[in-house]
Order: sequence, then C-alpha cells, then structure tokens
Amino acid sequence: MVNVRISIRKAEAGDLRTINELTDEMHNYLAALYGLELSPEELEDEHYAEDELENTYVAVSDKGLVVGYMSFSPGRDEWAGPHYELEHIVVHEDYRGLGIARRLFDVLLRKARREGVNIRTGTLERNKTALRFYEGLGFKTLSLGLLLDLQRRILDRKTEKARTH
Repeated sequence: MVNVRISIRKAEAGDLRTINELTDEMHNYLAALYGLELSPEELEDEHYAEDELENTYVAVSDKGLVVGYMSFSPGRDEWAGPHYELEHIVVHEDYRGLGIARRLFDVLLRKARREGVNIRTGTLERNKTALRFYEGLGFKTLSLGLLLDLQRRILDRKTEKARTH
C-alpha cells in the first residue's frame, strides 16, 4: 500500500455509501473503547445525507476508491471565536499510516488560514490515537466533556480490569 497515490476532492452524492460505511466503522471502534455496542438505529443517526456534503472532502485512491473523508462546519463561540468545527477525519484501516488524515486536514487548515479563523475539534478520552494526531497538529485542550452515566452504558477501567483478572 505504500505506493498508493491519493487525491483529495469535495465529496459527491456517489460517495455517501462509503462515507457512511467509514462512519459506522469509526463509531463501532469508539464504542468498543467504552464497552458499548451501538444499535443499527444509533449508527443510522450518524449517517450523512446528500445535503450534508457541502463541507465534506474525500481521499480517493489511484484505483478510484474512497479511502477516507473529513467533514467540518462553521461555528462561533466565546472560547474559540469564529472557527471551523472539525467533525470527522476517518481513514479506512487498510490505508492508515500513509499521511492521508494529514492531507485531508490540510484542506481545512488552508481554508481556515485564508479566512483567519480557528479550528476546533473533539474526541473521546480513550481515543489515544486521535489525541496524538491532534496534538501533533498543534491542537490544545480547551474543554472536557463529562457524563453522568445514569444508564450505566460506559464500562469504567476498574470494572474492566476486575472482569479480566
């Protein structure tokens, strides 16, 4: 896979099936980090529709396969000021480690620099790979999300260790 040539372009309606498959893979991976299994309905809620592709870009292999995507939206708040909210960067696992996520991100970075706005994103605490990726790009921690898990959906690390020993 090292010699694969990748091009980046705006997403099109014909890319939706692959984008949504990649979205499912990402959400299932993240859910597994917390001991969750997402239902088909929960996954479906995260799927993109054609009218949501305005700020979505895809990475396409030299064989014409969509192997990753990035989506973002404009935002503004008192902490980040005017910014783009980076929603997803997802690369198919067979194509990871080739710099594709960085190339996708560079599209947004160039746009944000041209417009003089910030970029904000978030990820789950246990997604160490994404945290390293974002830190490597220069992101700084701004806020933390907290959950009072009254439904007991999330396994905590102590419970997980006790079950495995």
